[in-house]
Amino acid sequence: MVTDSEVSSDRPNKPASDGDPLNKTPSDDEPPDQSASTRNFKGRFRVRMQMIGGALASIAAIGAIAGGLVGYWTVWKTLRTDVFPDKQQTQREATARPDIAPRFSLVILPFANVSNDLEQDYFADGITTDLTTDLAQMPGAFVIGRGTAFTYKNKQIDFRTLGKDLGIRWAVQGAVRRNGDQVRVNVSLTDIASGRDVWSDRFDGDRTNLAALQDQITARLARSLNIELIQAESRRSEVDRSRNPDATDFTMRGWAKLYGPQSKIQNGQAMDLFDNALRLDPDNVEAIIGKARCLAAGVNNRWSSSVVEDKKQAIYLIDRVLSKTPASASAHTTKGTILLFGRPEEALAEYDAALEIDPNNPAAYAAKAIALVASGRAREAFSPVQLALRLSPRDPFAFQWHFWLCHAHLHLHQYGEAIEECGRSVNLNNSHMYAYVDLTSAYGATGQLEQAQRSLTELNKLRPNFTVHWYRDLVYSMSTNPQFRREIDDILDGLRKGGVREQ
Repeated sequence: MVTDSEVSSDRPNKPASDGDPLNKTPSDDEPPDQSASTRNFKGRFRVRMQMIGGALASIAAIGAIAGGLVGYWTVWKTLRTDVFPDKQQTQREATARPDIAPRFSLVILPFANVSNDLEQDYFADGITTDLTTDLAQMPGAFVIGRGTAFTYKNKQIDFRTLGKDLGIRWAVQGAVRRNGDQVRVNVSLTDIASGRDVWSDRFDGDRTNLAALQDQITARLARSLNIELIQAESRRSEVDRSRNPDATDFTMRGWAKLYGPQSKIQNGQAMDLFDNALRLDPDNVEAIIGKARCLAAGVNNRWSSSVVEDKKQAIYLIDRVLSKTPASASAHTTKGTILLFGRPEEALAEYDAALEIDPNNPAAYAAKAIALVASGRAREAFSPVQLALRLSPRDPFAFQWHFWLCHAHLHLHQYGEAIEECGRSVNLNNSHMYAYVDLTSAYGATGQLEQAQRSLTELNKLRPNFTVHWYRDLVYSMSTNPQFRREIDDILDGLRKGGVREQ
């Protein structure tokens, strides 16, 4: 529970006046009593980023010729060591003590679309998502995941209940009005304990320079929360920004499709939108990442008719992004998704890289867990999922995260815990067949044959003619790790005992 005293003691400094330039960063108006060591660090930081920027440009050129990413990875290791500290401490502490809201804990609620055109929802949603991504990378911030935030879309908000449910102190709200190319964004920062706005502002721009408009909002919010905004090589660096507003529009529509319910049709529609964006702007980074993610989804969900070629193209696209922008959390997460099936150890490295940049990324934490299981390290899988659920407790994919907890328990022969977590998964989504697979195995392994039969009946409704042989081929394709496969063999034995046919 958040108390008034806890929040009042951490109130942000008085926001900058309306006359202040919105494009100034906190480093441009440092307080006069700032320590010399802090100023020296910032100076070294700027020099480092200038050096890295030049190096990245060289690597991109060399990589295009050599076809390799050794140079990119060397620079990324420099970036992650010298620029990004261990930024996950806030998230770990918040998970260990969910009753204490972190000082800079917030949710960016879905911005209202106040345009006359209801179809402009994707545009307001895109701005909300971009701001969430940017604010999530601020040092010391604890930002609730997009998935949970969007469950509050078009709903009346009781701030005290919101703060208690999510364990946070602040809420960002806004409204977007688009009239042709002109864009107006109203934003406010609310103290959840009191329900009062402590800052609000209006930002006007046009869609040809949408990224700069979003940067202004992020910088002002950061100053209002008294958080230093580190402007490192980000996904919206100058080199990444699309100069074509129509390409940006197609890209935003594509991501709106990806964030919707997953299906082969929805994935194909998103791919078409990203392809349209790339025809207008072949270097649109967000469109490239989006297309790579569509290809990965097609492969991982077995929608693809050319698995090898699609996976190869997805890796090519994402490596192209990373050669220019190694500090893109979205690109690293996407590459992890591409590598998860077949190369889980390499996927782990990508998820770790993403989380060093964006420690508030619940999807990366959750995916890291299943990569750990596939790497034969199931005992390490629980903490990342717990972090994901703390960051996004109402996430649409929470059913899958609970299944991954179930799966880790099953790998460790912790059958009671596995049954409990798979039960939670089924309660959230009773059409997720893999939860029934693990339930059948856990019940079979423990001799609870009546329960195993009930679970198998539900499984066969979702996957008629499910067999041990089919499932073995599927999970063996995920990893060649010996420990993982030994554990899978035990799960297969549980399925046999639960009544599943061999072939």
